[in-house]
Amino acid sequence: MDPSNQIQKLGQQEYRRKNYHAALNFFNSVIATEKQLDVSVLDCRAATYEKLGDLHTALKDGRRMISDYKTDCAGYLRTGKILQLLDKDSVALGIYKYGLRNVSSSASQYQLLRDIHDSVNQKCGPRKARDPLTVLPVEIAQMIMSYMDFKHVVSLTRVSTTWRDYLKSTPGLWATLDFSKAKADVPKTAIQKYIRFSRGTVSRLTTRQSINLQHVVTQCKSLEHLEIGGGYSNASLIKAASVARNLRCLLLPARCETSLDCVSQILGVCKNLVRAEFHSVTSTQSIHPRWQGDMSRLRTLVVKVTDVQGSKPSFDSLMHMIPDIRELSLRGWKSKTTIPPANAVAMTRLEKLQLADFKGCVNPLALSALRTLDLDTCINVLHSFVDQGSRPDLRTDGIAELSLSCASDLSLECLVWLLGPKFDGLRKLHLPQCTEITDVGLRNLIDMGLIDHVVDLDLSGPRLTDSLIQLLAFRAFRLERIKVASTAITGVGVKALVTKPGSKLQYLDITDCMHVASDAVAFARHLKGLKVKCGQEEFRGKKKKIRFE
Repeated sequence: MDPSNQIQKLGQQEYRRKNYHAALNFFNSVIATEKQLDVSVLDCRAATYEKLGDLHTALKDGRRMISDYKTDCAGYLRTGKILQLLDKDSVALGIYKYGLRNVSSSASQYQLLRDIHDSVNQKCGPRKARDPLTVLPVEIAQMIMSYMDFKHVVSLTRVSTTWRDYLKSTPGLWATLDFSKAKADVPKTAIQKYIRFSRGTVSRLTTRQSINLQHVVTQCKSLEHLEIGGGYSNASLIKAASVARNLRCLLLPARCETSLDCVSQILGVCKNLVRAEFHSVTSTQSIHPRWQGDMSRLRTLVVKVTDVQGSKPSFDSLMHMIPDIRELSLRGWKSKTTIPPANAVAMTRLEKLQLADFKGCVNPLALSALRTLDLDTCINVLHSFVDQGSRPDLRTDGIAELSLSCASDLSLECLVWLLGPKFDGLRKLHLPQCTEITDVGLRNLIDMGLIDHVVDLDLSGPRLTDSLIQLLAFRAFRLERIKVASTAITGVGVKALVTKPGSKLQYLDITDCMHVASDAVAFARHLKGLKVKCGQEEFRGKKKKIRFE
């Protein structure tokens, strides 16, 4: 008998006696002396390593068997088994598949290789799918679907006829019809179909396209929230509003143009309205709106007059119709009286006031609940009270968000008067293009501690310099968002903002800052992880380069 075969047999005998170390020595001796190895020797040594727990070394022998004896099942069986012991079933499945392609179907262990492959494939494959509607209780299935967007509920109707029938028989899933995310116009027949599915229980309808509004509000008696696009006449809007008695929220975006007279009639007939927004209103001098009806439930009102023919409409008569308003946004209005009116209960609970292109007087200190004040292009709305030296007892520190845009007449004294002696509650301060506040005024504001607790800051305008930014970075320890567009800052100012120890800054807007170099933007974006808006694809001109470390 060949000496190598004798040594191999001795190794196999030791293996059966569980003397694995002695068996390993015999197998190593054979492999070291023989140039032409039999696959069985490698298989025996791999099995020995497997028993000794050295799976990675055993795996090397298995892969060597596959490489040297590609048409033999032994290498694939051994390698696959070791990979399964290593919890790599998917890799083992790949080895078995590779073996089935290379080994002849007439090989002695081919069927064994096939059976193991099928077993592992079943183990790695997905479990048998089951229809959740046949497993879950109806109540649980409906609860899960109620959290889905409307477009996903619609897509579920295409799963099967069983699902479609179930969804059709569940009116609660069709109570909210939201077509705002549709990429194309939804056929009117489809809208009518979904309303039938709801059995008249639709409470919210959102669409960007023109629909048969009169028919919809007639069918949906429970409609509370309505947001529509353009393409409606004033008469159709008024008629629909008179039918929708339960309407609580009405949103007409900028593409839905209405007249001011239409707005007054809608507010008059919808007595349950809590929120009303009209973003594109036309006003003519020949037609004077009549503000009448019960508006006591109104909490949020947005009326933006974008087209004025003649003089601006007056807010005076409407002001007294909304005594419990909480959020008010007006554009293109005027007022002969003060907001709020003196010795009146109107607007005492107002929390948010936004005025744009407004002509009149506003006394924020008389609005005890006011938390947000936004004035855009409003000239001299505050100065009458500053000049008079308003009563100290009216002064509050309740304003948390203050935005004064394009207020060319806003002085430092006016701003200090407005905010009062304490600034701890101020979280948002926007003063873009307020040219009356000079660089000296900004420095005084920073020294006073006005921006110490501010989270969102906008100081866009030519008066801001690197020295002010460095002082600001030192004081504003809570700052998360800052806009310094169209300023004279350089990379020095950017570095001061982003390298401050303990900085919470997340967003930086340096649009049209012509002296900021590209390396400063790259430093803030990539090394500090800030979201930077620069507004220029290319940086032109000479800029001061800073070494960022």
